[in-house]
Amino acid sequence: MNTSTSLLECSMNKQTVQCLVQAVQKLSLSRDIETVMFIVRTTARKISGADGATFVLRENDKCYYADEDAISPLWKGQRFSIHSCISGWAMLHKQSVVIKDVYNDSRIPINIYRRTFVKSLVMVPIRSIDDPIGAIGTYWAHEHVPTEDQVILLQSLADITAVTLENIKVYNELEERVKERTRELIDSLNREKEMSAMRRHFFSMASHEFKTPLTNILTSTALLESYNNEGKNADKRAKHINRIISSSQHLVDMVNDFLAAEKIEQGKTDIIFEWFNVKSFIKAIMDQTESCLKKGQNLVYAHHGDSHILQDKNILRIVLLNLLSNASKYSDENKTIEIHTEINAGKLTIKVKDAGIGIPKEDQPYIFNNFFRAKNTTGIQGTGLGLHIVKSYLELLNGSIQFKSRHKQGTTFTVTCACPKLKNIVNFSSSSLLT
Repeated sequence: MNTSTSLLECSMNKQTVQCLVQAVQKLSLSRDIETVMFIVRTTARKISGADGATFVLRENDKCYYADEDAISPLWKGQRFSIHSCISGWAMLHKQSVVIKDVYNDSRIPINIYRRTFVKSLVMVPIRSIDDPIGAIGTYWAHEHVPTEDQVILLQSLADITAVTLENIKVYNELEERVKERTRELIDSLNREKEMSAMRRHFFSMASHEFKTPLTNILTSTALLESYNNEGKNADKRAKHINRIISSSQHLVDMVNDFLAAEKIEQGKTDIIFEWFNVKSFIKAIMDQTESCLKKGQNLVYAHHGDSHILQDKNILRIVLLNLLSNASKYSDENKTIEIHTEINAGKLTIKVKDAGIGIPKEDQPYIFNNFFRAKNTTGIQGTGLGLHIVKSYLELLNGSIQFKSRHKQGTTFTVTCACPKLKNIVNFSSSSLLT
């Protein structure tokens, strides 16, 4: 009888060890916690001969009963204070606990157990390098004291689980790094494709856009050679000089647009904040723009609020010159272009209103896209880069640009940008303080 009992126990121990080995093999291939919990809860129940098993995760000062395998429901999905449940006790004390009678142990919250089948239990902590990160519980519906070997095997399973969870964490971090690096490479490739497309578009457009002003310059220069400075010829000479100036300026503007777009794309734009008088600043830009206006066009300016602002003067100059150039370009002769500025509570608002051709409704969602030109701009010189550059520059200042437009009834662009907080300023110029 004793020999038979010994052989049976030996066979059972062998099966239990094999069960644990199989679990270790499966855990080594696991890549997510759901798989781990399934393997652990089923294995824990098998090697202990229990009526139920739970997988508990620590969430700061809570014990989360994440999964279970039992003859009837236990506490799956519930959370308890780490100081009021036996899984919390095992984690806090970093040791396994065996309870023969749950109704005779002060560490057990009896009310929580009354609605379950549980009479006896074993709880082992899932020990990590630092504090335990969870626990494995096994339960019996009758009074039961597991053997010392069973408790050791359960703790071994918990220790293997801890290593598995750490490996999954490392694996996921490495996988995320690979994904992030892949995203960076894809983004870099997409940027390169965009730059390549931009260059192709540039050369395609340049062959057309540069041809007209260059032809005008060459033709007018040739004609100038045949004119003297007297009588009718003086008027003709002045006309062709203006034509040369206009065509040359158009070429300069196009080159500047491409250089600005490339500079923004490469993140090489310096931001230099300085205090300046907005009214003086706007009037200086108006003087600069006057010579480029069409015949009879005039600029009207009004300002409200404070007079000084802390901003990047150069970027705002580029923004305003682009908006005024468009207002003039897309308006007829003898039209008025209105400029309104306001400084209120440290925020600068600039409005540029024209009475031009407007932007067709169907084109409005794309107006800030690279190289986009509305369908009603055919025959009007332009690169389609100006508004894209304006928006990109304003984003560097944490500013914004909106517009309202109706076809053939004009357009109003509104630019807003707040005075930056001093602690956020990287570059600062005091050369024009309160001038």
